Amino acid sequence: MSSGSKQTGTTTAVTNTSPWSEQQPYLTEGFARAQSDILNKPLEYYPNSTVVPFSGQTETALQRQEQRAMGGSPVVGAAQSEALKTIQGDYLNSNPYLNQAMQTAARPLLQNFQDTILPGIQSGFSGRGRYGSGLQAYQQQKAGENLMTQLGDIGTRMSYADYGAERGRQQQALGLAPELAAQDYVDIGQLAQTGAMREQQAGAELQDQINRFNFEQQAPRDALSQYMALVGGGSYGGSSTATQPIFQNKAAENVGLLGGVARAGNLFGLWG
Repeated sequence: MSSGSKQTGTTTAVTNTSPWSEQQPYLTEGFARAQSDILNKPLEYYPNSTVVPFSGQTETALQRQEQRAMGGSPVVGAAQSEALKTIQGDYLNSNPYLNQAMQTAARPLLQNFQDTILPGIQSGFSGRGRYGSGLQAYQQQKAGENLMTQLGDIGTRMSYADYGAERGRQQQALGLAPELAAQDYVDIGQLAQTGAMREQQAGAELQDQINRFNFEQQAPRDALSQYMALVGGGSYGGSSTATQPIFQNKAAENVGLLGGVARAGNLFGLWG
């Protein structure tokens, strides 16, 4: 502000501007479409599920996998059962073919006793005229005892071999026991895998519903935001107000004051 002037008041100027006349019909149409197409019609979510369902083959495989996991393998079950019987010693001294094998091994001895040894004793004593004597009976008894000893030895050796073989199978079964027992966990793992796949599918379907719900909650807000951006984001005219101070020159004020004094002097006769 100049030292020779002072503010005596303010003045307010209002300026109104309007869009270009050629532009106004398009703006009117655009605002109407913004309301009808955006504000009153928010975006809609895809109406169908966005989760790909299991195919028929996958569903069948899951069902069979579940059934197998819960029922177990009949082969593994039989192996476990036989291994348990072997480990418990159910087959020790119970070989149904052992007696037949012993008889087969003893047959040559029995045949030799009947065809050779016994007739030889009888012939020897008969040739010496002592057939039926006590000595003949004694030798026949000794020969029979010897035969029984040989047969006993055969039975012992074969029984021992059979027992040892079964004990060996027991040891093998013991070695297989951890692996056979672990097969139960394979079935459990397959069942858990089936459950995990179904849980994953259920989780995807749940997430689809959550996304759909969230979208429907947000759609009106997004539509309003877009609407406001469209109707308020351009320069379509308006008004502006500006206030400016009013200044008066002091020199002009002094001149006016002196003129007033002069007029007053003339009025009251202060000057000639």
